[in-house]
Amino acid sequence: MRLGLYGMIAIGVACLYAYIELDKRVNFRPIDARVSSVKEQCYMERTEGNRSSTSDLLPCELVELLARHHPKWQGADIKHKIEIRFAYISPADGAAHESNLQLAAYPYDRPLHAGDIFPVQASLKEANRTRANDWLDRRLGRDAPSHGSI
Repeated sequence: MRLGLYGMIAIGVACLYAYIELDKRVNFRPIDARVSSVKEQCYMERTEGNRSSTSDLLPCELVELLARHHPKWQGADIKHKIEIRFAYISPADGAAHESNLQLAAYPYDRPLHAGDIFPVQASLKEANRTRANDWLDRRLGRDAPSHGSI
């Protein structure tokens, strides 16, 4: 009985994953976007036993200092919240649009600055809908546009 329940959950998760991948392949296309601004903030996360606490969003330099020297936050994990605003040409209508993404790390572990170009997935049906590339897109080479898109 328990094995059947776990099997049903596994099948449900596999079906959801397959639907998400199918949606990406059918409804999204990789394009290049030009970064207009990057806002990076950090926070600290500390876990003691089964209790966790987080700090407010602060400038990353301050968070690094606090994690090293403040008695309450010494040894805490530093987490990033990166908001990237970018402009792109939508494959849905061929017009320029602006959008933003919130990420926990920079794409390809390299910081972005205004004017840089980075790949995103743009919807073929909705002009202002985008999504970030995930690890599978990068692994399969689906993050590189087939032609110029800015």
